[in-house]
Amino acid sequence: MRRAFLLLQLVLVAIVFAPAMAEERDAVFDNVIGKMCFRDLLRDSGWSLNGPWERAAFVIQNADGSIACQCWPSKHSYLAETFNGFVPARTIAIVHTHPVAYPRPSEQDKLEATRLGIPIYVLSIEGVHKEVPGADRETTIAKRQAWIRQVPNKAPSGLAAAAP
Repeated sequence: MRRAFLLLQLVLVAIVFAPAMAEERDAVFDNVIGKMCFRDLLRDSGWSLNGPWERAAFVIQNADGSIACQCWPSKHSYLAETFNGFVPARTIAIVHTHPVAYPRPSEQDKLEATRLGIPIYVLSIEGVHKEVPGADRETTIAKRQAWIRQVPNKAPSGLAAAAP
């Protein structure tokens, strides 16, 4: 009887946790500095509630393997953010916010990811989405804003801090 109960518990654990364990991990989002960058960018955009303005940054992988965030100068453009100049060396992704009314990547985000050959992350309080170069559809990295509460206020020592 006890063995059957234990087996039933194991089956229930597998049913409950299997979908979470099967989720693809994301090297940028799952990184403490990456999450700090995402949170700070979303905060600077007014949590995507402050009108149709966007904020953006390059995600750069340093020579030691750590990542850093280089924010774009804000132009306060309507439903857009632009960067004039060269993409920094070792850029592995671009991250930008969207207003809450448009939480998913746009067609332009998809085209830019493919053109640049790097992922583009889109943030809003509705979630985090990732457009991968050449992919048929975006990947949902996080739903809603619950992940924001899990982000530390300060980077653990030894990690490169995200640039504001």
